[in-house]
Amino acid sequence: MKKILHPVFVILIFLFLACSSDSLEPVSSDGDTNEQSQDETDSDNDNTPENSSVTDSFDGTGPLEDFVTNNETALPKVEQVDGRYRAELTDNANNKTLHFNDEQGRLDAKLVSFPFEFIARNIGIGTLDNSQTAPTPENSLYIFAGVQIHVETLNSLNSAHVVVGHRGNTYFTIEGKNTLDGSSSVNDIGANTVPDGRADIRVVGNQDRTITIHWQIPNLDFNNTTDDWQLYNETGNLPGTAPEFDANVYVGLITYAYGTNGVPFVGTCDAIQIMD
Repeated sequence: MKKILHPVFVILIFLFLACSSDSLEPVSSDGDTNEQSQDETDSDNDNTPENSSVTDSFDGTGPLEDFVTNNETALPKVEQVDGRYRAELTDNANNKTLHFNDEQGRLDAKLVSFPFEFIARNIGIGTLDNSQTAPTPENSLYIFAGVQIHVETLNSLNSAHVVVGHRGNTYFTIEGKNTLDGSSSVNDIGANTVPDGRADIRVVGNQDRTITIHWQIPNLDFNNTTDDWQLYNETGNLPGTAPEFDANVYVGLITYAYGTNGVPFVGTCDAIQIMD
């Protein structure tokens, strides 16, 4: 009896194992596919998101890094020094540094796309000896450092800017300007509103390709302290008619003067932040 049953038992075991093996193989295959899908998903998640924050704190000493420069010869001595942007303006012959009407001085900028946010920290004017001490104003003078938003074609006379400094007999102020086809409209926020001659400037590029301007007294501990932004002249709008900006614009730093009173001086900035 045992001799008869033994071969049958062996055959049954063989069939069972064969069936089990067939049923397991697709599961193993599906498992490999799922792991591959998970790897692909993780890879996608590792990509830098479109809404990213980039900070340039001007570390080290030497040329600015990864900026596009327009009209470099207008203001040749611009670099990063001891963790700050530093633009030494020692010569303004023929108003070569000026940004007004059809005059375009030097711009050091990044190409960004709407919508975006650009912040310049502790930007303004200082003396050659100490960038954190504002020049003492005397008589009428126009000396500034700040942020410009320029259409993507750099030789076009279409831009907007917001700068910090002395404006005529309005000292320690912030000036706003729209330049449309070489015609500038300009105003300011009043005297002694930025008593150290420096401010934080925030430019918001809106979805509809307009811009909104904010400012505050410098927040020197912005990593740990909440910002307290104020709208430029309570509206966030610059004077006059703004240029029609396309999808991309250059946003960056400018330092300039009108005339020679107040020259020499330096433009200074601690850091920039870009979110786009």
